[in-house]
Amino acid sequence: MCLDGMRNIFLFCAMPHRRRHEQISEYHIAKIERQAWLLTVELRDAQLSLKPFHEHWDVIDRLHGDIKRAINLLNGRPADYEEPHFAPMSRG
Repeated sequence: MCLDGMRNIFLFCAMPHRRRHEQISEYHIAKIERQAWLLTVELRDAQLSLKPFHEHWDVIDRLHGDIKRAINLLNGRPADYEEPHFAPMSRG
């Protein structure tokens, strides 16, 4: 048992080490935002088929908020940040 444990230690030490970062890269944020958007679309479609204010509807509603808060935090914004509403032609 001791020899087997030592072998695993050597294998672990021989593995290449990856540099770790404090913040997530823009590439990964973009991928996560894309998947979050796809999930939000599917959740919205599912929620439209449910009666409002019942258990499944409430769970999906909370999940929407959790996803939005997570994306805000990953982007360095406050958790409760909401993008301001602009008139349709005002963003040039």
